[in-house]
Amino acid sequence: MKAILFTVLASLTCIAFGADSCSTSECPQQTNQQVPYDPTAILQGMTAKLKLSASQQDGIKPILIAEADKRKSIQADTTLSDKQKHDQIGVIHRAACQQIKVLFTADQLAQIDRDQNHQSQTSPQ
Repeated sequence: MKAILFTVLASLTCIAFGADSCSTSECPQQTNQQVPYDPTAILQGMTAKLKLSASQQDGIKPILIAEADKRKSIQADTTLSDKQKHDQIGVIHRAACQQIKVLFTADQLAQIDRDQNHQSQTSPQ
């Protein structure tokens, strides 16, 4: 459960601050740590945290499912090195973040920003 919540927060961080700011340290789901990428759990976390409307959930769900499918394909590709897998998953994740970001309201984006600022103030440096 903790891994899922961290994945949700990391995804929201990437969305809030733009996909280009998403690094490995911010998004452990991009690494080969085998953290499960569960689109349903991520959507549930986003919905609870941001109070997504039904139409937002309907828009976000296929993006998360497509990202999960692409991740599985990349992870299963034995011709790729771990670095290549990491890089390709990062590209897929950033693209999904950009698609999801446009579905949020200004209030939701502000909530993500507030949460990120609070998290950075409370995390040890």
